[in-house]
Amino acid sequence: MSSAAQISSSSKPAIVLFLGMVRRGEFESLQKQGLTLGILVDTNSKARLGDTSQFALVEKFDFSRPLPELIEAVRAIQQRFEILALYNVIEFYVLQTAEVARALGMAGISPESAKLCLDKNIMRRRFKERIGQHACARFHVIQSEQHLLESAKDVGYPCFLQPNNVSASMWATRNPDQETLLANYRAMVAEVPEYYVKLGKFTAKLDATVTEYMEGANISIDCLMDETGRVYTTPAVEVLTGKGVGIDDYHHFARILPTRLSNADKKELDEMARAGCTALDMTSSAAHVEFIGKRLGEIAARPGGNRPRILEMAYGMDMLYGYYQMLRGGAPDIKAEKNLSAAIVTPFARRDGVLRAIRHLDRIPKLPGYLYHEIRAQAGQQVGLSRAVFALGSISNCSPAMRMMSGAASMRSRRGRIFTNDARALRVNCCHLVGLRRRFLIVISGFFKASKSMPESRLIFKR
Repeated sequence: MSSAAQISSSSKPAIVLFLGMVRRGEFESLQKQGLTLGILVDTNSKARLGDTSQFALVEKFDFSRPLPELIEAVRAIQQRFEILALYNVIEFYVLQTAEVARALGMAGISPESAKLCLDKNIMRRRFKERIGQHACARFHVIQSEQHLLESAKDVGYPCFLQPNNVSASMWATRNPDQETLLANYRAMVAEVPEYYVKLGKFTAKLDATVTEYMEGANISIDCLMDETGRVYTTPAVEVLTGKGVGIDDYHHFARILPTRLSNADKKELDEMARAGCTALDMTSSAAHVEFIGKRLGEIAARPGGNRPRILEMAYGMDMLYGYYQMLRGGAPDIKAEKNLSAAIVTPFARRDGVLRAIRHLDRIPKLPGYLYHEIRAQAGQQVGLSRAVFALGSISNCSPAMRMMSGAASMRSRRGRIFTNDARALRVNCCHLVGLRRRFLIVISGFFKASKSMPESRLIFKR
């Protein structure tokens, strides 16, 4: 991909300005393209800020303050820098970024479209109205416990319960019966408002939805929309959730490329992603489109978490720079330059508790295809499932190797064994996190052959 010089129409230094937060993997390619970056950091954010040491501007602002104050804070930055583009990569700043862009006359998604993307209930209604009843699952917005039970009876058990306006499938549960549904709903009512407060979203209200439970692979497609609404899609990414490794949680355990989809299925989902973005009137925006099977789950008006990293690792595709090109009025250059396999894994503990140790970390860097790993929890800290807002760390793995293993494929540790249901489908490049003594899960990730014969639940933990 050709490097682009930073173009400024004024004498002021020019920057690309991030709003709210930016994490590792969400800005580095822009620096490689020669762009100067800045960020207005939300003082309420608990996320780990990426390395901003080379940013031309790093300032802080309380994003819980009234919108006019945020607009004036960005306007003040505009007095010192020419802002080439406003960037947002976090769900909680979608609407604020849209409002600031409109107020300052900059390219960005409209506030009206942003609101559609932030309310799953309105979003699903729009899908059904503009695409068809087949586009997404049947659902009900929950008003009370009694309404919850009536709605669950309508969609049938098992049913899927989740709050709106949270990311990473937190508090999302599959409920096989009324007792489980009530318990999970009450936990959500008690915990989600506290989570909003921790994020500084003091005015956020809990909204919950119960939907019919959909079977099928968890697939996502990231898109870019130009000012006319034309949709540019990137390759589909397959997601392995906690359920796929035997954990009672829907956190995104692994993102894997390539997917096991047939070419016909890829084309069908690609067309549905375009239709979904168009149905929400998305322009001058990025989109993260999620599917369960062949039906739309939801669309977020931002790049998907870890998607820029895994697309770059597998295909040499610079989605972040394509986003910049689009915001500047051009066509995004997001063609693939290579064709490799890649995985990004985010392990969580099997259950809530205090972390005692993560053992054998020294083994991970020695594995073929290893790139790097991050540790997000230390001994003595509280850890647990995604729905309790915990994470242990992440591993990135990318390799051109395609050699297949045959025979018994297993990895052992002092605490248990993890193995694949189909050893022939496991590529040689595997990485595993072992440890979390006593009460915690030993987890594994790996590269997998795009094989239709592979069982849906690919990994099994055995004590």
